[in-house]
Amino acid sequence: STCLGWETTLATCLRAEMMNKIVVVMLYAGVAAVVCMALLTGADVLGRYAFNKPVQGGVELVELLMGIIVACGVAVTTAADDHISVDTVFAKLPSFGQHILRVFAGIICTFVFAMLAWQGFNGGIDGVDSRKATSILKVPISPFQFFLAIGFLVSFMFLLIQTILLFRTKKR
Repeated sequence: STCLGWETTLATCLRAEMMNKIVVVMLYAGVAAVVCMALLTGADVLGRYAFNKPVQGGVELVELLMGIIVACGVAVTTAADDHISVDTVFAKLPSFGQHILRVFAGIICTFVFAMLAWQGFNGGIDGVDSRKATSILKVPISPFQFFLAIGFLVSFMFLLIQTILLFRTKKR
């Protein structure tokens, strides 16, 4: 078992392993999207300048792939607790002040990602209902909206766990 250090029960350990598997899936999906985008962009540039025939709908596909990359990148970064932060003021605070600031930021971020996931799912449902599609290739947009919402939901779950763990930790 490859549980993290904070698990105390078998059930908690199994949930942590499931969350880790979700992160691995998001990581590979993000990498696959980046590779597809690079190949598509390369083919588009080669086709445009070498043969005067760009990839039809290439820009649309890159935009859709970008949604996958954002969803996966945010989820993986949140799971690793590796977001960029500016610690100019943070470093000058005592450890208790730093802890309070972490808890406050955790609560705000958890709330924001809950709202993003909720609105993302609403956007996906609206996309299904209205049959939104890209203008050139007519690719349905809703699956990509749902994927983005799933990425935000994964981020929300990790932020919630991280914030709860911050509440359990007592700093003086």
